[in-house]
Amino acid sequence: MFISIGKAEINLSTTFNVRANYPVRKFVPDNVHHDKEVQQLYTNVNNLVKDKFHRRLFAVIQIGNEQRKVTTEDIICKVDEFHPTIGDRIRFEKVLLVGSSDFTVVGRPILNPHFVRVEGIVIEKTLSQTQMEYWYAPRKKKVGDRNLLWRDPLTMIRITNIELLGPIPGTNQSDS
Repeated sequence: MFISIGKAEINLSTTFNVRANYPVRKFVPDNVHHDKEVQQLYTNVNNLVKDKFHRRLFAVIQIGNEQRKVTTEDIICKVDEFHPTIGDRIRFEKVLLVGSSDFTVVGRPILNPHFVRVEGIVIEKTLSQTQMEYWYAPRKKKVGDRNLLWRDPLTMIRITNIELLGPIPGTNQSDS
């Protein structure tokens, strides 16, 4: 995890479990003393997280093979098949980054689902405009021209909520 406020930056390394392909948080033991600057940075970010009236949050989420930067009330368009139906609420589990104008927390590779929650609702399912692919091969026999027409399925999703649920994981600071 990478955290930055202004010019101060710190790195929280994550390790990978060989059997499962998900990050395992590495907690810093209590007997290890961080320098005052890192502790101050943790405290500042955790105080900003506790403040429920912080500025507008943004997040980078992954949907399929695409990454999107979203804020609350954004509408994103997912091309190709997406199984939820209209009115279904979705919680995005792959959150790569979350922040505001005051701070940014970056996951390596993703943030803990117990730290941040990004939710959306499916508002529309439709088809794209008609797309056409055209071939012309005059030299080959019985080929002539060929047209291929298709429409891609589209799903419109409105982001309803971006919420930080607690302090930064691995900072040894409680919710008190």
